[in-house]
Amino acid sequence: MPSLKSILVAVVAASATLSRVDGRPSSPFQKSSALARRSESSVATCADPVAVTTTAPYKNVWTDLSKEESDGVIGFLFASALGFNLTAYENATLSDNYIHSIDLLRPSKADALAYYSGSSATPPTRYAKVIINHFGLKDPVFKMYKVGPVPVTNKTTITPLTEIYKADPTRSINCGPWDDPLSTAQDVVVAKVMTSIADITEDLLGYSYYGADDERSTLSYETTAPLGRDGKDRYGWSFFLVPGQAYTIMPVGLQVAFDFAGNDPNKFSFKVLWYNGQTWTSLDAFRSDWKNGKIVRGAKVSNDTAWTSTGKQGGPTPSLDSKKGPVGVSPSGARYSVDTTNRFVSWNDWTFYIATDGPRGVALFNIEYSGERIVYEIGLQEAIAQYAGNNPAQLSTVYLDSYYGFGRLLFQLVEGYDVPYGATFLESWTNYDGKTYIHPNSIAIFEMDTARPISRHLDGWYGNYNKVASTKDPVLVVRSIATIGNYDYIIDYMFHFDGTIEYQISASGYLQASYYTDAEADKGFRIHDVLHGSMHDHVMHIKVDLDVAGDTANSLEKIDIVQMDANIPESWFPSSRRVGTTPNTMGIKRSYIPTESALSWPDNGQGMFIASNKNKKNKWGEPRGYRIAANGVTQTITSKSQWLTNGAKWAKMDLAVTVRKDSEPYSSDEFNQESNNKPLVNFEDFFDGESVDGADIVAWVTLGMHHVPNTQDIPNTLAHTAHTSLILTPFNYFDFEQTRRSDQIIEIDSVEGVINQTEWSPLPTCFVNLTSYEVTDPYTGFEEYHNVLVKGPHKG
Repeated sequence: MPSLKSILVAVVAASATLSRVDGRPSSPFQKSSALARRSESSVATCADPVAVTTTAPYKNVWTDLSKEESDGVIGFLFASALGFNLTAYENATLSDNYIHSIDLLRPSKADALAYYSGSSATPPTRYAKVIINHFGLKDPVFKMYKVGPVPVTNKTTITPLTEIYKADPTRSINCGPWDDPLSTAQDVVVAKVMTSIADITEDLLGYSYYGADDERSTLSYETTAPLGRDGKDRYGWSFFLVPGQAYTIMPVGLQVAFDFAGNDPNKFSFKVLWYNGQTWTSLDAFRSDWKNGKIVRGAKVSNDTAWTSTGKQGGPTPSLDSKKGPVGVSPSGARYSVDTTNRFVSWNDWTFYIATDGPRGVALFNIEYSGERIVYEIGLQEAIAQYAGNNPAQLSTVYLDSYYGFGRLLFQLVEGYDVPYGATFLESWTNYDGKTYIHPNSIAIFEMDTARPISRHLDGWYGNYNKVASTKDPVLVVRSIATIGNYDYIIDYMFHFDGTIEYQISASGYLQASYYTDAEADKGFRIHDVLHGSMHDHVMHIKVDLDVAGDTANSLEKIDIVQMDANIPESWFPSSRRVGTTPNTMGIKRSYIPTESALSWPDNGQGMFIASNKNKKNKWGEPRGYRIAANGVTQTITSKSQWLTNGAKWAKMDLAVTVRKDSEPYSSDEFNQESNNKPLVNFEDFFDGESVDGADIVAWVTLGMHHVPNTQDIPNTLAHTAHTSLILTPFNYFDFEQTRRSDQIIEIDSVEGVINQTEWSPLPTCFVNLTSYEVTDPYTGFEEYHNVLVKGPHKG
């Protein structure tokens, strides 16, 4: 990247003169000489934005297993005494036994809190969750194990992992992972079938496929998911595309169904072929119709991919866009501190710990405000992408993205573009296919000026203005971006000074589009020559384990906003002002959710849910609480999807509340996608009728968006339109609004000028030196990992 010269950041612009040049009436606040632009002759360099180093009060007990810990577990598993007869992943075939993944089995909440409260001097013992593919068995299965203590010692043991499942989690190979051994075996039958019809595809499409490693191939392919349902079969459609960066928006109109069941590739078989809206169950019949000219030909897809480029294209740059864009600056240096070893962060009154795992990505733990815990855990559980179409591939596609792994697919963030210059970076790591993959700079922490006031008021009335007061709203952000196939999920945790937490998720990247035919008209829009933007849903599930006011005894209050009659004396208003016998007004009705329940957001926003602590009240006698609110709420539309069945029952619930249990840590499992008839975790099983009034409760929140692609999604979906969020905000939690304690306040009197400016006095004038920021390869280690993914079903 070209070096950016030092630029003068107009921090002093906030105090620019208010003289008008547009002929409008002047403001009374122009009298303030304190608001004149400063012109100091000495200009220094702004303070270094690097985060202040701190030391966490306790170790991070939730952080994933280190490379050393995982390597120790791998060595333990390969020990001959265990009798697993494991094969190293790089040498494994579909009929071998090999390690799928290793993740931390997170400690019980009671053990963690005992350590963090000081009642236990030592952190909880660490255990690993290990998934092993026993595909060398006569009846091949994969199994979950608990290994520990970790680091491995002579006391380490291995046992079946059952405590986080309602039933035995052992599943058939047909419900298993999509990895190199499977995709390699799959490609044998795909290449065999496609080679046999290569002359036909060259004629109809202008392309052909001979195999992943055959230089003659001018096509690539993806395979739909789910393939499995209950372990009895593994059936899916491979849809063919023009290879390249944007191949998921380059479908050629050919789809072929295969049965990939079992561990013997010789038994994989062709089932159905679909081309341009026509179907054949026999390759011989397909060839016969081709020879006899009975096939209705579709338009060929050009190999010109310039329009798919993510680089600059589309005409001249607007005149001022060539100037360097605005950047944020912290003139006094970073205002947050980080313990990078323990992934502990402190900002103003907030403190929390960061953790990751392979399936779900980044989660936060032990979130405290002013030393009082508010949230024990918050994090993504699952993300669905369910497609619509009148072609078999799109119709049968329902991705549950934990199967591919949010934590496994975090990559390096681009400073100055993905995140602001000067952000603090953490690396992430995950153990998959017997290796630990380390992704540097894949988690970013930064403070951001929202460029809007969190509170503001102009005191006065119709020209008699006396004073203006405004308070800034800087936020601390923890950001990661998981690239799951064609889609990039931008996930933010945002903290406000007033005690509000926001969880935001946005989608960008390439569509998984389909070949355009007239039959697709009711499933979306034509968005290029022969390209159809298949509509689909993005539905996410978020776990929020609230401990309001530092206490695990919480309740969920529902406040309904209702219409009601006002019972008032007749003397208040003359009869001419009355409508009916009694005036109509509105009010609230308060109630507590008694037992574990699935809940709906009230229509028209006429209500709210508050996680409250009845035992701890504010100065005014009201229970201290946190409101749970969502923006962009989306449930799945299809209530009878044969590809989802029992695998994501939560997706039909706006909000659910259950009693927290260590045996119910997640609302989904990474293999629910491939075993949805009998999922490893069925969220409906969480509802036991237990009381949630004064209990340790978890709120499970469904977020999402209906995505109807249009030309604005070409080449990439725009993140600001594909966006959803969850907000946790204080509700009678404090005795007064907390930003009054902030130094980010200014008050200006119409006569005296600035009477209260606590942020900077005087405002600093300084340069921001950007020359030290270099954009490095954001996909460090990607090529090696990429080989695992490209042959499997890409995601969106």
